[in-house]
Order: sequence, then structure tokens, then C-alpha cells
Amino acid sequence: MTTDDLHALVAYLDVHPAAGVWGWWRIRRIDGGRNNLIYRTTGAKYDLAVKFCRRDERDRAGREYAALRLVHNHSPAIAPEPLLLERERYRNPVVVQTWLAGEVSAAPPATDDDWRAMLAHYAALRQFTPASSAIPLRLAVTNMDSFVNGQAMVAAQAAMLPAGEIDAELRMLLREVAQLADPRLPPAAHTLCRVDANCANFIRRPGVWASVDWENSGWGDPAFEIVDLMTHPALVDVPDARWEWVIAEYARLTGDRAAPARIRAYYPLMLIWWVVRLARYLYEVPRGLDQALVARTPSWEQDLRAKYARYLQRAQARMAGLQHGAF
Repeated sequence: MTTDDLHALVAYLDVHPAAGVWGWWRIRRIDGGRNNLIYRTTGAKYDLAVKFCRRDERDRAGREYAALRLVHNHSPAIAPEPLLLERERYRNPVVVQTWLAGEVSAAPPATDDDWRAMLAHYAALRQFTPASSAIPLRLAVTNMDSFVNGQAMVAAQAAMLPAGEIDAELRMLLREVAQLADPRLPPAAHTLCRVDANCANFIRRPGVWASVDWENSGWGDPAFEIVDLMTHPALVDVPDARWEWVIAEYARLTGDRAAPARIRAYYPLMLIWWVVRLARYLYEVPRGLDQALVARTPSWEQDLRAKYARYLQRAQARMAGLQHGAF
């Protein structure tokens, strides 16, 4: 497969964004996030993923390509092989990579072994550090690497909302989180972070799981990846007892004895970050300020309001629990 062959395929998809057959390629559109268009393209010898990314300051396609190069060069079993990056030639930046076969599910891991396989994936990424990497990466898009940094991330989200769009309950949470004392955690050493807790982006295989969708990846505190899991919308029903198990198992797998303290410190901050982010969606989407490549469903507002209420309740309970020493 030559670079010219890949560009010919991408050029076709750029003009014909639909499933079908073109030349020797069978093309299938893959449902995914709202910020990208993904195709599985299968030929006689090739099985590829073509991913058009939203064009913004994150450089999503560039981030994904760089992270996949780094991981594939050293641990090819846990990530796709990147084949092509093109930021300017097409309507949207695009990254082409090999297709990873395996079981995919949006549901949380069902057994201890499944949880261990996911955590082993996160543990494997800790081998990649800024000092050891020959491939330049940026800081991860969303990652707390200190308590003060986490507070600043929440405040930065809130600053993107007009003051009149912050209701009384959220305003109270923002005051409370700003007043929390810094627990003076040990400094976190940066490693590679995926910044994607969507279970559907893990490829479930025997041993360590693989994963796709690296468009927000970069350097950060690896312990925050567990917080990202704990606060992801698809995992909000996972009981606290399981999270306690996950925290302990992650610390055991990685040998990072400081990770549990950092996870527990970041957790309430990230819950409140989500409340603010959902409030932003509710403000921005009706005004056309939320640009994405995939349209929202007709029930988007109802769904987001339900999530907002749920995260608000969870954050309020967590802040109240801090006063009593609860998890």
C-alpha cells in the first residue's frame, strides 16, 4: 500500500462520505464520537480505519498520529499502526491507521479479569515519558496533574459560561471547590495519557486490551486517567466499592503508591468540571457555538439536561461527603 494509494482512498471519502464499494475497497461508516467521521475500509489485503477529525486548535489528527507512532513502535499489540497523516489537503484533517479487530462494547468491564485487562492497558502507557520519547507530544487535552491545576481547570470551564447561565446550585459548587485546601500531593511524573474513557474504544482481547481514538492524548498525570474513567457518563452507575477496588488494583499494577491519594483528590474536581461542561453544552448548542462533524439527535437537550441533573447531584453529594471523610 503506497502513500498515493492511501491519498486516493482518502480523496474519494472526502467527496463521497457514505458506505459502499469503490474499486477494491468495501467502505463502512462507523458510528463514533461527534468530532470525527470514521470509515472502515476493507480490501483484498488491507483493513484500515480512515478518520476525519474536527479542525480546531487541538490538532486532533496530529495528536492521534504522533501518539500511535510512539505506542506502535514499542507496544504494537495495544494500538493501531498509523499509516498517514494529512492536515491540509482535505476538508478536515485525516489520519489513516490499521483496523483493530476484537470485541467492542460500550458496557463497563463485567469481571475482575476484565477490569485488570483495562487497567493493564493504562499501566502499559506509563512506560512512555517525555524524557524517553523521540516523538514530540503536547500536554494531554484534559488532565489534572496537581490539585491546584485541577481547580484552575474547573474555573477555566466556568469562565466560558456567561455569568447569567450559571445557576445557584452550580455557583455554590464553584465557590466550594475554589475554597478546598490543597492537599499537597507528591508531584506527578508525566507519562502518556489517552484522555478517552469511553469503554467502546477499548478492543477487548485476551491479556492486555488494545484501544483506539487517541485524538486528545498527550503528556499528563497517569493517575488522572482513572479519574476520567470514574467520571465518564457511561460509568456513572459503577458502584463506589468497585472504584475502591480499581484504585487499589491500579496502584498494585503500577507500583504507584501515591496514585490513590491523587485519584481521590482529583475526583470531586472532575465531577464539578463535568457539571460545568454540560452547562456549556446546554448554552452553546442552541446558539450554534458547538461545532461538530456529526449532528446531535433530536432528544439531545432532554438527554443533556438529565445528565446535568445527575452530575450536579453526584458532585453535591461528593462535596458533602468530603466534610465527613467519605469517599
